[in-house]
Amino acid sequence: MNIRHLYISAGVLAVLAIITSILTRTSSAPLLDERVGSNVVDPANLRDTAKIVVETDGEKITLVNDEEKKAWILEEKHNLPTSYSRISQLARNVSEAKLQRLVSENPDRIATLGFEGGDRIQFIDKLDNDIVAFGLGKETENGRQFLRFYGEEKAFLVNTTFYIDSNLDSWLEKKLVSFEANDVTAITTTLQNGDKLSATRDNADSEWATDDSLPEKKILNQSSVGQIASKFAGLSFTATADKDGPNVVAARENSHQFGLQLNNGKSYQFRIGRQPEVKIEKEVEKEDENGEKTTEMEEEVVTPEGPVYFFISSSDAGDPVNEYMRRSAFEVSSYQFTSLPESLDDLISDAPEPVEEPPAPLVVPPAEESP
Repeated sequence: MNIRHLYISAGVLAVLAIITSILTRTSSAPLLDERVGSNVVDPANLRDTAKIVVETDGEKITLVNDEEKKAWILEEKHNLPTSYSRISQLARNVSEAKLQRLVSENPDRIATLGFEGGDRIQFIDKLDNDIVAFGLGKETENGRQFLRFYGEEKAFLVNTTFYIDSNLDSWLEKKLVSFEANDVTAITTTLQNGDKLSATRDNADSEWATDDSLPEKKILNQSSVGQIASKFAGLSFTATADKDGPNVVAARENSHQFGLQLNNGKSYQFRIGRQPEVKIEKEVEKEDENGEKTTEMEEEVVTPEGPVYFFISSSDAGDPVNEYMRRSAFEVSSYQFTSLPESLDDLISDAPEPVEEPPAPLVVPPAEESP
C-alpha cells in the first residue's frame, strides 16, 4: 500500500469518526419543545370551561356547567348536582401541572408509557372546542406522570400525578336538605310499629309539647324528640341506587315516617327504611360425640338486612329534592336508621314524682302571764 492510499484511508476514517460523533451527540441530546417548563394549560383559559369529560377505569364522567340551575351536573347520574369542591380540585390539579420535559416522539417508545387504557381528560368551552385535552400514562416512582396531548405524537413528563375517582357517586353533591335543627317547630312521627306522636314548640329555646294522650305518668323526652330534628337537618347521602330496585322498594314498604315543619312555613316529609332481615326456622339433625343423633330447630337467614334509604318530599314545589327523588334513590348510613326511635317508648320518659310541700310549722302563741 502506498502513501497516497494511506492518506485516503485515514481521511475516510476521520470522516466516519466525525459522523459517528455527530450522531452520538444528536441521539443523547435532550428533545426540545417550547412548552417544556410551562403549565399544561394556562389557568386563565379554564374560566371558559362549559364541560369536563373524564374517562377512567372504563367509566365516562361528564360534568356540565348548567347555567340555568347555576350548578355543575353529572350527566351519567340523572343530571344530579356535582360537588363543586371535587371539580375545583380537578381544575386546580390540571392548571398547576407543569411539563418537565419532552420524553419521546417515537411511537414505539410512547407505546411503552402506559397511555393505552389510561385516564383521559378534556376541558371543553361553550362552542364545544377543546381548551385542553390529554391522555395520561404511567406514574413514576418519584410522583410524576407521563402525559400526551390529543392529536400529538409526543410524550411529556409532568411534575405531578392525577388521581381520578371512577366512582360516579363520589362526584355528587351529597347534601339533600339544608335547613337547621333550630328551624324545626313541629314534628309528627308514624313509626314502623304503628306508634304515632306529634310535638310542637314555639322556637329553638322552647320545650317540646304535645296534645297527644300519653300513657299515665309519662312525659315527652325532650332530648329524644329534639334528636329527630337533628338527624334530618343537613341530611346527606352516601350512594345512589335505582329507585325501582328491590332493596329500595322493600325499604319504602318497611319505613318510619316523619314530618317536619319549619319556622319559615316550609315542611318536609321523610321516610326512612330498609329491607328487614327475614329468618326461617328449620330442623337440623346433629350427631353428638357418642354417635347419637338429635333433631333441633335452628334459625336461618334467608334475606339479609338491606341498605337504608331515605325518601323525601318538600312542600316547596321548587325545592330540588323533589326532582332528585324522581330520578334516583339515596342510600344513607345504617346508623341513620338504627339511631331513630323504634316505638313511642323511645320518645317518652317517666314524669317526675310530685314534690310534696312540707306541712306548715305549728305556731304556738305565747302563754299569757298571770297578773
